[in-house]
Amino acid sequence: MASVPDDARPLTRLRATRRAVREARDDLIDVEAAAGRRIGLGRRQMAAIVVITVVVAALVGVASWRFATASVRYSDDEFVAATTQRVSLLLEADSSDPTRARRILSGATGEFHDSFAQSADAYSQYIESARTRGSGAVDGVALARRDGESALMLVAASVRITTADGTDDAASAFRMRVQMTPEDGELKIAGIEMLS
Repeated sequence: MASVPDDARPLTRLRATRRAVREARDDLIDVEAAAGRRIGLGRRQMAAIVVITVVVAALVGVASWRFATASVRYSDDEFVAATTQRVSLLLEADSSDPTRARRILSGATGEFHDSFAQSADAYSQYIESARTRGSGAVDGVALARRDGESALMLVAASVRITTADGTDDAASAFRMRVQMTPEDGELKIAGIEMLS
């Protein structure tokens, strides 16, 4: 049998004494609380409260994290409504509305935003110099396919252009594919492809 160093025995006795004092103190608190002389919690009750608090805090943290990282799911109707709104703005030209290009850009993202941003000034200048007025209508919008948070939309539309000299073109009907993607909590146009 290995010999225990002399200094280990006092340490063991000290630990045992401290444990006994803690247990006696907890028992005293429990007895006083039961007798109504003390309003307080024993060590066991405090430990239980701490454990419950930690578990509740962890559950709240996990729930908050899942809510914050959960992707926003848009319904088919929301895609149709956003596409109709964004495309209608593109179809109507009005030389008396200098903010139209800025509003188109605010409803755009990705490639479409970059392409339109490069030509926004030219677009505005042409509409203003020609005193053109275009009235367009979205005749129909359908969801072709969803890809994660984005959707490919099919749009049927028509446009009638009137110039300052009174020339009124016949309505032109056309179809297009519009890629809609969420950005900053809104569905925006990410790309447009004209179809024949």
